[in-house]
Amino acid sequence: MKLGNCPVCKGELEIRRYHCRHCDISFDGSFSRNWLEGINESQMEFIKLFLLVQGNLTEVQKKLGISYPTIKNRLAQINQIIIKEYSPMDDYSDILGDLEEGFIDVDEALAMINKRREK
Repeated sequence: MKLGNCPVCKGELEIRRYHCRHCDISFDGSFSRNWLEGINESQMEFIKLFLLVQGNLTEVQKKLGISYPTIKNRLAQINQIIIKEYSPMDDYSDILGDLEEGFIDVDEALAMINKRREK
């Protein structure tokens, strides 16, 4: 069962317990959710199709029979779910990628990382 929001007030539910059926042990606490848990079934089907057609919006449009603005709106809704969970301040993969490709040197990479940490 997928339950991400309260059926009474529609507020976001917090994960407070994990339980193993195999050994009957439980862990209580405040656990973070994965952004995928915020995606509903319809959005997941849209994501699957989007990936299958390799991001070709014209193909998505043909297969679903919906307009381009509707596709863009659906993508924007999914992006909002992802953005709530994503913290670019903690992610330096873009900087490290540029360093690895030789676009920047080590000193520039360190300066960029330090600047991002200050924000």
